[in-house]
Amino acid sequence: MKALPLRMRSFAKINLALAVLGKRPDGYHNIQTIFQSISLHDELEFHPSDRLELRCENLPGVSHESNLVWKAATLLGETISGNPGASIILKKRIPSGAGLGGGSSNAAATLVGLCRFWQLRHSKTDLLSIAAKLGSDIPFFIVGGTAIGSGRGEKIAPLPDLPSGQLVVIFPGIRVSTAEAYGSLNLGLTSATEDNRISRFYGQIKKEQNYLTGIFNDFEASILPAYPPIMESMDFLRQQGAVAVLLSGSGSAVFGFFPGEESALTASRAAVRENWKVFPAKTLSRTEYFHSMFG
Repeated sequence: MKALPLRMRSFAKINLALAVLGKRPDGYHNIQTIFQSISLHDELEFHPSDRLELRCENLPGVSHESNLVWKAATLLGETISGNPGASIILKKRIPSGAGLGGGSSNAAATLVGLCRFWQLRHSKTDLLSIAAKLGSDIPFFIVGGTAIGSGRGEKIAPLPDLPSGQLVVIFPGIRVSTAEAYGSLNLGLTSATEDNRISRFYGQIKKEQNYLTGIFNDFEASILPAYPPIMESMDFLRQQGAVAVLLSGSGSAVFGFFPGEESALTASRAAVRENWKVFPAKTLSRTEYFHSMFG
């Protein structure tokens, strides 16, 4: 039977807490972080084809070979016999280089989508193994919802769903190099694998306390003074009534939680700046994440 086109959403993430523990002998850094899926998303389409093809919309200057969608499709194809084909269309909305995991999400969604499109029987464990080879935070997007990441971010442990939250995400129009962000922390070698601030944050979640009082990001100490536009966007969210504001990942996107959907929408409509991209969004539970992926 001829394969039908498959359409799916590829969701962004934020980091509710991010501790950088130090540099590892392999040059990477050990981290602990709390990942959270949000409703901001890109779109992927898979169409029948006798070979692998990729077309990207709103993503200039990125070659197929360097695109994580292409890498994910190629790596998945190598795990099966034959020469499966697919014409993939990626429609970008999540800003690149923003700390929102857009490229990583695209890669994970490609793995999940092609498994359905090619009618494969790969397990979640299989996909997590492939995802870890592609990039540090890609395994999170195989899991979704709320989860703790450790190691380089590739070790994922699901956490209980948090209460639904309304937020506004601002991309201030500048990009922060991940390598430069880590370099700016000037950390020495470490063997540490845990940070007690993450433990306290997790304790708040388990006790169903207001977890927003515990959000933090180690990158803020070096990134905010170096990039005034990021600080400006955070100040704007606070002025609009955000109850908690934070940098996502190593930036440059920031997010603010609001008391309700209406206040978030009001703030997003007021965020009119020439270089800003503004997105009202909400957090997604693990069930919402997977139901909405193909819904």
